Amino acid sequence: MDSASPADLLARAVVHFDRSETVAARDLALAVAGSGVPALRAQALTLAVKCHQVLDELVEALALAAEAFEVCWAIGDTASEAVVHATVARILLITSDPVSATAEIMTALEVAEASGDLTALTAATAIAGVVYYYLEQFDHCFEFCERAAEMARLLGDDNTNGAMIDTMACANMCLAENARKAGDEPAALALSAIAQSQSREALSVARRTGHRRHEVTAIGNLAESLAFCGRADEALEMLSEWRIEPARDTPSILTHYFATHGTICLAGGRDEEAIGHLRAALEVAESKASEMTAAMHLADAYERHGDLRGALDTYKIYHSLSKAVASEAAQRSGHIAVVRMDTTRAKAAAEEERARVTALQHANRELLRQSLEDPLTGLANRRHLDELMAEGLSGRGILLVDVDHFKRVNDDHSHMVGDQVLRLLAGLLRTACRSQDTVVRFGGEEFAVLLSNSDLPDATVTAQRLRAQVAAYDWDSVAPGITVTVSIGLAMGDESADPGVVLARADERLYAAKHAGRNRVHGPAPAVQPAI
Repeated sequence: MDSASPADLLARAVVHFDRSETVAARDLALAVAGSGVPALRAQALTLAVKCHQVLDELVEALALAAEAFEVCWAIGDTASEAVVHATVARILLITSDPVSATAEIMTALEVAEASGDLTALTAATAIAGVVYYYLEQFDHCFEFCERAAEMARLLGDDNTNGAMIDTMACANMCLAENARKAGDEPAALALSAIAQSQSREALSVARRTGHRRHEVTAIGNLAESLAFCGRADEALEMLSEWRIEPARDTPSILTHYFATHGTICLAGGRDEEAIGHLRAALEVAESKASEMTAAMHLADAYERHGDLRGALDTYKIYHSLSKAVASEAAQRSGHIAVVRMDTTRAKAAAEEERARVTALQHANRELLRQSLEDPLTGLANRRHLDELMAEGLSGRGILLVDVDHFKRVNDDHSHMVGDQVLRLLAGLLRTACRSQDTVVRFGGEEFAVLLSNSDLPDATVTAQRLRAQVAAYDWDSVAPGITVTVSIGLAMGDESADPGVVLARADERLYAAKHAGRNRVHGPAPAVQPAI
């Protein structure tokens, strides 16, 4: 790893991936995954899984996917988790497990929707389109591809947009071939024309973004659709104009190019040219599966050319490769089954741990709430008031509110009625105050109101309004004969830098209000408001 930061290296890896420089992208992503930064590690592992899949390193991809899931679950990165699910779905499809692939892509879409991340949702929707293409459920394929292309355009993601357009081109060519087999040639040619238009658009996008793998795929698909409608010479001319760039073109790109060129030559009766291109495809093939396909077509080319010895020798190669591919597939399926089992267990453990942490957090929040709340009235308590006052009282006012003759209520009507009076009084105070003000049960029958953004005139008006509303309330509805009033002491936060001094002054003025006859407000102004 060079001196660049992990974040810069990850950004560089993404650029490599977008340019189809998959090996470089994989190596950088794996380097960043070891950096120890959880958020970057999740994203790097996700990218590395995608790289392994593109490089046909499927066992490695699934093993890394299990690790990626654990990191995503640990930090709650549902966006990256969705992309990993989508990539796993594609791998399962490649390994001939369509049922699991379908279930996995549905999970990817659900997780992506829940994440609210448009990039993750676009990636999952795009792979859903590919999954349904390989399942030959073309209605679903078009639906998901069109949706993914639209989201990609919103994001400015040209690579995904182009890939979706070309996937729809492939689907239209499948429908064209079905139409030809059914004897409906006009429909076959019409669908092929649509596919050609889509492949041309995808080719234009790939060339604009510099994505070589998408470019050669679009060229190959366009050439095949041209050959399908009798324009093989035009297709071959277009393929011949494409120039190989050894420094950029990976074995998978070259294999696709040579194989496409060869099969079109073979279909057009140009056997010698077909043999040359198919031999080249066999030599550069990135996997045994690709070698096997190239060998099969090459054997056909030799046979059609009359070279039976070459056909036999190549068929032997094909037969040997087919056994190797079957053996590898069986071994890979076993590895994949183990990895998926481990992933399932890890997910269950992660979900159990997440549920435990969530329950603990809920319990902690509840304990915190209880520690700051008065159980009788539901108001904030003295501890909460102390915390708020510690933040400073500048620009604030504080009211201390005490129920006049509250002992008589308890003595004459019972403590249960007294508690009901306190609960109703708490509601009156809360209703009469602004949302930014805080009403507190200070203790016993005493309440406090912390006023935000208030000067003395405003605080005085508020205090008088509280006092008047309490006096005007129909307390007979609680118990016949009850009269409830309050006395209020007012202090302003700017009277002292010490919150304790401000609170003490409000307390002094509360007692002054009581000594002056109760049911009144005393504040810093040298005046006693008359009772109403």
